[in-house]
Amino acid sequence: MANQPTQKKLGIVKMYLLLLPLSALVASYVLLASRATAFTEAELAQMRFGWPFTVVEQDLSRYMPSDFPVTMEFHWQRNWSDPIATHYDLLAFAMNTLLLGVAVTGCFFGIVSIVRALVKRRQNGE
Repeated sequence: MANQPTQKKLGIVKMYLLLLPLSALVASYVLLASRATAFTEAELAQMRFGWPFTVVEQDLSRYMPSDFPVTMEFHWQRNWSDPIATHYDLLAFAMNTLLLGVAVTGCFFGIVSIVRALVKRRQNGE
């Protein structure tokens, strides 16, 4: 009996590790969907994207708005001859992936428990 909680913890850790690629996709989506608000020209030159840690910092001052504050979204490099100054932090991306992995794993186990409850309910004829 004392070994059962240890087995359960190992199962959770294994599932967490197996779901890390999905967590990396979630972290990528969060980055791509990021928006940041600038209140000054200096902030526009240092727009930060990613959650919970900043993964990308971009100089978006080329898109000078007529007034502030302005909300900008993450920009991919669109023109190789005139690139946007961009700095990537892969360690922050890894940390985001690990942290979001906890949420992804929790959602997975939540879905599994709901499905098990529904199957059990159906088997009992309710």
